[in-house]
Amino acid sequence: MKLKIKAGQNSAVLTADPTWKVRDLSSHLSGTLLDGQSITAYRYGFPSKSVAATSDISLQDAGIKANEQLVAETSSTGQSLANSTALNVASSITSTLSESRGPTSEDKITTANDKIANVYIENVGEYLILRNVPDDNSCLFNAILYALTGSFKWPELNLRHIVAETIQGNPATYDEVVLGRPIDKYCEWIEKSESWGGAIELGILSDFLGVRINCFDVELGSMMVFQNEKDVPAKFIVLVYSGIHYDCFVTNRQLTETKTNDKGNWTTHELEIVGSCDELVSLLQKRNYTTNTTTFRVRCLQCYEVLIGEMGASKHAESTGHYRFGEVN
Repeated sequence: MKLKIKAGQNSAVLTADPTWKVRDLSSHLSGTLLDGQSITAYRYGFPSKSVAATSDISLQDAGIKANEQLVAETSSTGQSLANSTALNVASSITSTLSESRGPTSEDKITTANDKIANVYIENVGEYLILRNVPDDNSCLFNAILYALTGSFKWPELNLRHIVAETIQGNPATYDEVVLGRPIDKYCEWIEKSESWGGAIELGILSDFLGVRINCFDVELGSMMVFQNEKDVPAKFIVLVYSGIHYDCFVTNRQLTETKTNDKGNWTTHELEIVGSCDELVSLLQKRNYTTNTTTFRVRCLQCYEVLIGEMGASKHAESTGHYRFGEVN
């Protein structure tokens, strides 16, 4: 199977056997690709999963599929990302973007207000703006709600419950293999306000709401599309995933933080809007709008234990029932 390996600004296509161990990958990569750095982990999938570069698990058992893109985390990138520990990505974007005042013409980024990440879409006559979603463990659901309704809270539309009911009503589609746990356990888990949503939820909600969800992964620099392929929706929204948090894109004639007249869903100008989103995501990549979910450190706010990475936090939550985490500086 073909795999695309990305390391920093370099990339290569590798023909691999599904039975290879993950640790075998490094020996097949050229020194030019790695630029003298050693690989510590690989990130892949959506939302991103991570596996240690020294792991003895096979590629197929790790869930790495043909034509997958793997982002290699090297000893240097791992250290720089670990130092960021940016759990509250939504609030940190302001300071991150203001570090570079006045973009180059190559970026085409407007800085009439350098606190707002934006691109001006000439053909549409509006600004494309990154709207930060509250970091409350429901950012995926709130990003969808804001894009569709202009509000982060909509009591009449319980998205978590919609997901749970859809899964329960379609056990052949959403079985234990897909969910990673028994159906009843998954449904119980996703209805908790502390649980994070991902690709499963995006697919279900796209179908239920009749909207195409275009979602950018900043780390991978790629976009995933969630929609009903048999009944392609006319309406679309655009989300952005930083590695641990979801925000959304809107358009507005005014470049303002007040959110008045924000529009987060559209039926026209998809090519221009998505293209501008891609430009803005490229800027976010340059300005480290990502969180390394393998190495960031969090503290449990219930027992104060310090944990390493998303896996550490997930295991702690499963074993203790503690779901409230905070940033470790």
